[in-house]
Amino acid sequence: MARQFGIISNTSGGIAGCVLNAVRQSTSAQTAEARGEDGKITDKWFYSREENVSLSGVMDSSALSVKAGDTITYGGKSYGVVSTSMDESSTGAATFAIEGTAPDSASIHTYSSSSASS
Repeated sequence: MARQFGIISNTSGGIAGCVLNAVRQSTSAQTAEARGEDGKITDKWFYSREENVSLSGVMDSSALSVKAGDTITYGGKSYGVVSTSMDESSTGAATFAIEGTAPDSASIHTYSSSSASS
């Protein structure tokens, strides 16, 4: 397989006004442990794997169109947005970061102000 340079997957889901410069993909798993009477771990189980994505780059507009609780699509997979940030500086371009997660078997339900108050 040839080496891949640059960002090779497509992003969609409302992040207009942003120029994507970097992507980090990772996985994590939920774990459970059993301990013996001496407190040492005797067994460890791994279950419920999550795929995570971190997107970052420079702003092309004055506001980030994605908020925590929204969904984005990266590489054909939907991710729930866990956090967003935008940094501004008098010496450089305004930058953004978006963190998303996709649990293996869960349906992603986006944030809505009506469901948050109940």
